[in-house]
Amino acid sequence: MQRTTTATPALLVNVPMRNTSFVGRQALLRAVEEQLAAQDTAAVLPNALHGLGGVGKSQLALEYIYTHQRDYRIICWIPAERESLILAALSSLASQLGVAPVGQDSMGAAAANTAVPAVLEALRTGTPYDNWLLVFDNAEDIEAVRGYFPHNGPGKVIVTSRNRGWERVATSLPVNVFEREESIELLQKRAADLPREDADRLAEALGDLPLAVEQAGAWLGVTGMEVDEYLDLLARRSPEILEIEQSPDYPVSVAAAWDISLERIRENNPGARQLLDICASMAPEPIPRSILRSSRGVNITPQIDPMLREPIRLNRAIRDLSQFSLIKVDPRAGTLQMHRLLQTVLLAKLSEEERERMRDAAHQLLSAANRGSYGASQGWRDYQALLPHVLASQAVTSTDPYVRDLVYDTMWFLYYWGDHENAAVFGRQAWSAWLAASGEDDIYVIRMTKGFAFLLRQVGQIAESIPLTEKALEVSRRVQVEPEELIDSLCEMSDARRYQGRFQEARNLGREATELARSLFGPDDPATLRSSHSWGVDLRLCGEFREALPLDEETARQRDMLLGDASFFTLNTLHCVGIDMREAGRYPGAREWQEDVYRRAAAALGDKHPLTLRIARDLGVCRRRDGDLAEGAKLAEETLRNFKSRYGDEHLDSLTTATNVCVDRRLSGDLEGSRRLAESTVARLLRRLGPNHAHTLVTRANLAATERALGSLDTAQELEDDVVRRLGDTVGAQHVIALTVGIGQANTAYARLDFERAHAIDSANLPLLSEVAGGDHPLTLSCLSNLALDLRGLGRGDEADVLQRKAVEGFAGVLRTDHPWLQAARQRRRIECDIAPMPM
Repeated sequence: MQRTTTATPALLVNVPMRNTSFVGRQALLRAVEEQLAAQDTAAVLPNALHGLGGVGKSQLALEYIYTHQRDYRIICWIPAERESLILAALSSLASQLGVAPVGQDSMGAAAANTAVPAVLEALRTGTPYDNWLLVFDNAEDIEAVRGYFPHNGPGKVIVTSRNRGWERVATSLPVNVFEREESIELLQKRAADLPREDADRLAEALGDLPLAVEQAGAWLGVTGMEVDEYLDLLARRSPEILEIEQSPDYPVSVAAAWDISLERIRENNPGARQLLDICASMAPEPIPRSILRSSRGVNITPQIDPMLREPIRLNRAIRDLSQFSLIKVDPRAGTLQMHRLLQTVLLAKLSEEERERMRDAAHQLLSAANRGSYGASQGWRDYQALLPHVLASQAVTSTDPYVRDLVYDTMWFLYYWGDHENAAVFGRQAWSAWLAASGEDDIYVIRMTKGFAFLLRQVGQIAESIPLTEKALEVSRRVQVEPEELIDSLCEMSDARRYQGRFQEARNLGREATELARSLFGPDDPATLRSSHSWGVDLRLCGEFREALPLDEETARQRDMLLGDASFFTLNTLHCVGIDMREAGRYPGAREWQEDVYRRAAAALGDKHPLTLRIARDLGVCRRRDGDLAEGAKLAEETLRNFKSRYGDEHLDSLTTATNVCVDRRLSGDLEGSRRLAESTVARLLRRLGPNHAHTLVTRANLAATERALGSLDTAQELEDDVVRRLGDTVGAQHVIALTVGIGQANTAYARLDFERAHAIDSANLPLLSEVAGGDHPLTLSCLSNLALDLRGLGRGDEADVLQRKAVEGFAGVLRTDHPWLQAARQRRRIECDIAPMPM
């Protein structure tokens, strides 16, 4: 790709401030430019003869950005040491590219894992920017990082790394230590009066390592110390360092240079020196100053506590550390950052007991910054800033209740942010650590067990999740936890039973939880609203839509008043109200309701957020049931693509959406496409939920309808007969799902000209549907219209005419005038009814 210099500098996304002390490296900068002109990717690596760090890889990439800013239209800096950091940076880029939802910031609705596929596609296609640059900084895991490259796009990628394995997959540029003239230039830039000869001697002693040269220059610039005295200090420090620090990650020269500055800080500002040890226990990523400002109530040491309580002292400490180049301060972002090699040096100086104490101090600072707002998109930016430090400081190992709250909330942030896989991984780490430290009876272990088990179900590990949830409920009852905790345990057990297909057991648990919450806390308490929502899900799965509807309406009203109409939890219950209305037969009203909920969810959470996609899935069904087949199919296909790109083919959301798409394809005439998708979906559901789960049986019933449309009547009858039998054994023969499959059974018999069997099935189902769903429900009316055709086939035309008129009149009262079912009833055609899986 030939770059064209533009008049306007590139838009910079997440790019750190320019290093005003950068010197030299002109040959390397030209080499980067030449490599990117010839290839799409350049890897900036350390020279093997000079260790792994401190040679200035990141600074070289940063200077390239600022010197070539006019060569690109947009440039994004991506910290790449952890996947979560990559996701966050690409989410920010999604907002800038306009592929994040309108009106949402990068940490809100552009929730990382839902925005990343969109941003990578935008980069690959060059829309809206056809000349971009991505810099993956500290990219050690080659395969993980390469997964985020926009392959074959009109842009370039720079990688900085200590992993020389990049030489095998990208054009590499080894970065050596400074040339002597570069060392002298930097030293004289930091210490303006330093004679050239002294700078030369000092550079020699430091081995021209850029990081050591910068540190020495900062010291001389601040203190005005003579070079001979500094060299004497350096010489005396080096043997001590060699005795205690045998790390291949950095040379002795940089450790000795740092040691001199560290000693001065310890003498002049002990609190600032301790702050460095605390920061060394965190990640080498930017630390928000807000973390320090929010920690005024913590008690760590007599030296650091007053500094955290008085902003003037804290600002002075940060200034001192910055002057000695021990940290970098970014006033635009409100952060401070420590070089990873300095972290290594500092930790090497501490005993294991001291390391543990500094880790605990880091945990206190992080937990004090926890706002507990993981469920609201407005709080996601704070959690994203905390996340790398929670991970690096090993917060999961803490037994402090406030730190455990932070860990628990961080796990849920990852879930609500849309990163289900990493939420489950993090949950497993916390659960294992807490269980080993505190035992199964500990309240935090009980809570984490439930949360971890829930996340396992979300990522498809259902078999592992069930015994964990059962154990949590058993322990909750045995140790007599607080009522709120018991209610939550009941709700989680109800959720687990749904995944097993044991809907009546789930319903009983949901009712127990709701009745307990109402009796103890009243109708508007968060615990009551949580259990009421859960019970509504159970009622729907049991086919009790008319009972679920008023319950969900009241829960949604209370959540709206308590949390607001843009809350995840409010929107989730409003979504359920729409499903209740649809399954209760109020098709036009359900569609109107769900259209509104979808718009609100897209605005509040983003159109690629998991909840928004679930609402879209059910809106597609609402459109179809309202007779708008084309728009329903269009949204269903789009939602299926979104779910599969985010979660893959095996995820339950992908599978339930695929079940709906099977119906849409059949109704549009794509019978072979419907059959292929239905068969593959059934196979996956069999692996995921087993042969007797309602979701598996519903998909098989919809496959039977497709087989019937294809003329494979034997296959259709075999499928439907088996599904009806299994449904009778699981959810019951009078469940609305079983009765709807019965409508399909009768259609198959009618197609075989077996009017007696069709009549027997329809006439048996009609009174049951009238009782379960209501006489004016479209399902009941469909059965009535089909029964008229059965009678006509048996030669009982007069009776058929009466039923047909009744069906047409009934449909006219509940459906739009051009609805396909109303038209079919008027034209004496069989009506095919579909089944949509209920969300669990």
